[in-house]
Amino acid sequence: MEENLFMSLYLLFIFLIILFIGIIMPRLIRKEIVFGVRVPQDKINLKEIKDIKKKYIINNLIIGVPVIILFTLLNYKFSSTGMILFTTFGFMFIHYLIYIMSNKAVKNLKQQQNWFEGKKQSVTIDTNFSREKINTIISPWFFIIPVIMIVINIILEYKYYNSLPNKVPIHWDFSGNITGYSNKSIFLIWDMPLVQIFITFIFFIVYKGIGWSKQQISSFNPKSSVEKNKIFRRVWSIYMTFFCILINCMLTMGTLQRYNVFHISSKLYTTVSIAFLVLVFCSIIIISIKLGQGGANVKLPGKEEKNEFSSRDNDDDSYWKFGIIYYNRNDPSIFVEKRFGIGWTINAGSPVGMAIYIGIIVLIIISLIAPKLFK
Repeated sequence: MEENLFMSLYLLFIFLIILFIGIIMPRLIRKEIVFGVRVPQDKINLKEIKDIKKKYIINNLIIGVPVIILFTLLNYKFSSTGMILFTTFGFMFIHYLIYIMSNKAVKNLKQQQNWFEGKKQSVTIDTNFSREKINTIISPWFFIIPVIMIVINIILEYKYYNSLPNKVPIHWDFSGNITGYSNKSIFLIWDMPLVQIFITFIFFIVYKGIGWSKQQISSFNPKSSVEKNKIFRRVWSIYMTFFCILINCMLTMGTLQRYNVFHISSKLYTTVSIAFLVLVFCSIIIISIKLGQGGANVKLPGKEEKNEFSSRDNDDDSYWKFGIIYYNRNDPSIFVEKRFGIGWTINAGSPVGMAIYIGIIVLIIISLIAPKLFK
């Protein structure tokens, strides 16, 4: 019962964080993008748009808060992996529906008032980007640190394997009591390293994606936009590298606990794990607020240049499906900036991008089915 309460409170914390980030998201994305819709610079402060933003906040509160309470009670009453997945994905889907209502409202307003009709549009390109992007992100050699940690973990697994009992404890409750065992097998040597390898690979791909992603430059403030984007990419590349190392430290700590190489109490490990998760969420919020999407909130010294309103960024809304999926067969870029959110998304119109989407779906299905098959 104590573990059920803790898990439901933990999920409550996650839901509240998601709700908070969702509410402040319109302030974090690029100013010319309103709920996933490109808006002319001179229309950003229209009363109609401000009303849509207010309604979005109200919808999040009157729909999101009751749903959070309901899902928290369900997780407490029917604590299970299935319920956790149902409530987590359910809440994210509800949050998406709230967003899509605002997305459609802005689209309708844009269509009714013909904002881009007869207006000059432009695409700004930084010709130095291909030469300078390598120096924009942190050096990839930092990933040698998690690789070394994986090797150390494998060595520890082989060295202490023989000292394990036939029934190996693999799960503890929040009071430190053992609640799960696994039969001793050679698979135990590789389960943790394989997780580390997978996580490190994912973080490295995300890290590379930051450097590979399509550069988006505002036609209104091109020079400052380039500088802000460089800062945005570098900070997030540092963040991804640092947390890849930190996660590998946590997993290595789990190995030390399993083999009792050093005495690490379950309560201490649980406390460190919780502190780690709090650090992850808080750091994401702080960096997101400080930088904004694409560096939109970065403050640069000096006065930013401004072009006339007659020149407008290219209206590319038709390439964004369901408000969040970028599909453009004519764009060779694999990664592009999100329209609503912080970071990057995948170009589903690219063969590689589509392969990544399919791979993600397959991995999710395998992760859901595998525990039942090997139970």
